[in-house]
Amino acid sequence: MNSFFKSIELYDELSFETTMNKAEFIKDLEKIIYKSNFNIFETSEYSIPNRYEYKGYVNKNEFLIMRRRYLFDSHTPNPYIKGIINEENGKTLIKMEFTPIKYFFVSFIFLIVFLIIFFNIIFPGRCDMSFIVIIPLIGSVNHYFALKRNITKGKYDFERELNFIVQKNNQFKSY
Repeated sequence: MNSFFKSIELYDELSFETTMNKAEFIKDLEKIIYKSNFNIFETSEYSIPNRYEYKGYVNKNEFLIMRRRYLFDSHTPNPYIKGIINEENGKTLIKMEFTPIKYFFVSFIFLIVFLIIFFNIIFPGRCDMSFIVIIPLIGSVNHYFALKRNITKGKYDFERELNFIVQKNNQFKSY
């Protein structure tokens, strides 16, 4: 699926290197992540305590997180951030991938197909096909650019968060 997102440019990567210990980095990363497995029946994002900026899970070698949404936040959903954590030569290397939420992208395609079928049933033979195709096409293009913007914004926000974690760790080591 990532090759499909790469081909339509809804995919981004980031490599981050730090001198922090891997165990310290994971511990600090867990402080900003609300434990979640992205289940449909889990607690609403709006009821997550404010100290958590992301939801997801962190293991010894990998993580899968997503920035949480706030109440009355009606923007396009934030991207998944999937990362692998390795420790080499005393440095911690984090490789991350940013991809959009799959169900949100697929549901929009189903909406387009539903509109085409709906108008063909209501106005058989009299319906102008250009109207049926142009409106969903405009919505699809708008949705594409919104997803692309959110991936770029998600990458920027998470890179800042990682820099804050490293900076805070280095600041306390000097004392």
